[in-house]
Amino acid sequence: MQLRIHDAPEIVILCDMSDSQVTDDRLAAVAAELGRLGRRLDDLGGELLSLRGTPPEPAPAAPADPPAAPGPAVAPTPGAAPAAQQPAGPRPPAPGTLPGAKPWPGNRPPAAAPAARWQQFPPPGTGAPWNRQQHPYPAPRPPAAPKQNWTASLSGARLLAWTGGAVTLLGVVMLLVLAASRGWFSPGARLVAGAALGVVLIGLAAWLHRKETARTGAAAVAGTGVAALYLVVGSATAQYGFVPPAVGLALAVLVAAGGLGLADVWRLQALAIGAVVGAAVLAPIVTQGWVPLLGGLIVVLEIAAGIVALRRNWPWLLVVGAGWAVLYTALAAGVARSTALWGAGAAAIATLVVGVAFALYALVKRDMTPAHGVLASAALPTLVLAGRLGGWGGAALAAGAAVLMLGVALVPTFARPTRVVSLAAGAVALLVATSLPFSGEVATAVIVGEAIGFTVAAAALRSRITLMFAAGFAILGVLGAVAQPLPPTVLALFPMPPFVRGGLPQQGALVTGLLVAVLLVGLAVALLVAFERTGLLGSRDGRTALWVITGLVGLYGLTGIAVALALLISPDRNGFVAGHAVVTVSWTVLALVLLARGIRNTPLRIAGLVLVAAAVAKLVLFDLVSLDGLARVGAFLGAGLVLLAAGVRYARLVAEAEQTDNPAPAGPPPGQPVPAGAPGQAAGHTQPTAPTQAQPSAQGQPSAQGQPPAQGQPTPPAQGRPQQDQGGRDIWGPPQGPGNPS
Repeated sequence: MQLRIHDAPEIVILCDMSDSQVTDDRLAAVAAELGRLGRRLDDLGGELLSLRGTPPEPAPAAPADPPAAPGPAVAPTPGAAPAAQQPAGPRPPAPGTLPGAKPWPGNRPPAAAPAARWQQFPPPGTGAPWNRQQHPYPAPRPPAAPKQNWTASLSGARLLAWTGGAVTLLGVVMLLVLAASRGWFSPGARLVAGAALGVVLIGLAAWLHRKETARTGAAAVAGTGVAALYLVVGSATAQYGFVPPAVGLALAVLVAAGGLGLADVWRLQALAIGAVVGAAVLAPIVTQGWVPLLGGLIVVLEIAAGIVALRRNWPWLLVVGAGWAVLYTALAAGVARSTALWGAGAAAIATLVVGVAFALYALVKRDMTPAHGVLASAALPTLVLAGRLGGWGGAALAAGAAVLMLGVALVPTFARPTRVVSLAAGAVALLVATSLPFSGEVATAVIVGEAIGFTVAAAALRSRITLMFAAGFAILGVLGAVAQPLPPTVLALFPMPPFVRGGLPQQGALVTGLLVAVLLVGLAVALLVAFERTGLLGSRDGRTALWVITGLVGLYGLTGIAVALALLISPDRNGFVAGHAVVTVSWTVLALVLLARGIRNTPLRIAGLVLVAAAVAKLVLFDLVSLDGLARVGAFLGAGLVLLAAGVRYARLVAEAEQTDNPAPAGPPPGQPVPAGAPGQAAGHTQPTAPTQAQPSAQGQPSAQGQPPAQGQPTPPAQGRPQQDQGGRDIWGPPQGPGNPS
């Protein structure tokens, strides 16, 4: 189609453009725009992945688009822009063209030009700035391997292998023990056969371990062989006496080290545990009893197992080895003959030292939580041996264990659970050490003294854990005091043992009872101080119970002090009744002290009132019946006068406290009128002022808010309280200048 405009002869526009060519151009522009958007989205996705910290993974480069077929070169028209630099969208008509007229295409390229325009943007490849390798998408993560519990590891093959090993060990035991009773072979032949079987089993395990699929069976076979050799050594030493004990222990060390070394090389904790358990279970059968050599064999086994456990970080191997050592050495110390106690004692002490050393290294260096059990049980064989020895020898042995465990508890660099466990073990050892050489009243006094020591330590360290152990010792001490040296019967009746027997006072029992009573009072005071320093009295939960318990212990001790001291002075009924009169008066005085201290402290006030009620109840229910003569009169007069003085003094203290807490409102300053309705003064009355020189403020400058006005100036009224004179007018009006009367 051609359109010629005659009105403007200088502009001639020839439009000859087909509709198909316009459609192709627009499609090419849209395709180019979509390509730009896609590459921009790739860039944004890569930036997001880099922000998330996903490690980049190389992605395969996209194949480049095939190059477009080159078209014939077209000379550009003068004054026209190149086709590649023109915007893709439709342009407004040129000046002088009619609306709806198509622009002049100029020298159009052939049909391949749209493909060339598409290639003006670099394809996504290795050289483009939007390359996918710079910000790749992460590869999909592989699914996590399912976690296997311990039941999944108990496959049929493992069960069969370890069951076969156990049965084989039983066969070795029969060869070494039962064959001897039947006389089947000579002792030497039995030992050689057992040793040969152990060596063959270990060699077979080494051959099986070369194959990946046979390593489960190899572990079971090797464990069986090591246990068999261990049993042969024990039988040759303890049963047949072929080798001396020292040589037998050396051979046991070699066998245990070889088996556990094999487990270390193969990195099989199951092999190590199997070897230890097999040897430990069957060792008493081979040694024919709990002989001292059994303890030595097990301690050697514990040392070998502990070294491998610490090297490979196998906590359960350490626990198994130490557990068998503690069990066997404790049993050996408990049932060994008196002639063999020294050997059992050596094994027990070795178990203590080795167990504590391994446990501390495992807890501090390896962070093995199960090693707490090893630390807690290490002193058990030593305590059993101490109980077996008795007397001062057993006390010294238990005291050594207590010093070791309490020393571990005092090391500040150790973790809290480690210190708590060692403190518990040390406390038990200390209790055993103090109970062995003493008995009866002296043992009770010693236990109460230990409770005071733990309480003082808890208060100094502000440790509730230490206070818990102190409370345990306190319970034992109080129960022991109530049971024997200071029973309630000697405080309520006369004459009663142990203070009086057969009508004769027992000076030793009285002195012991007095000492225990003093210790009980000291324990009550120490417990209150420890409760306060550890923050237990500051909490509402259990505060009343703590006050009541410690108060009862203190009152019991005070009563014992009064009665025992009175009987020491006058060992007859007169001393008894005088002591109880002093008890009643002392209770009343203590109640007054608590009430005075408890004016602003509710627990102390309640304790004082309760003690007053207890003193009055004792007067009516006990003193009125049990006392007679001057003692009864003195008790009633003393308690009554103290209560009367307490009432007067307490009322005065309460009134003073109320005045301190709620002070009376202050009146106006001197020289100012008293507000209407103020108590004690008529309205308009002026307070006298001191003859001082007035310092007026600057004219027109009222004083700042919150600062006292200058002398001679009226004080502004309080907010919400308008002041009036007798005529009903406001006496405090707007600020006035100097010279105006106030």
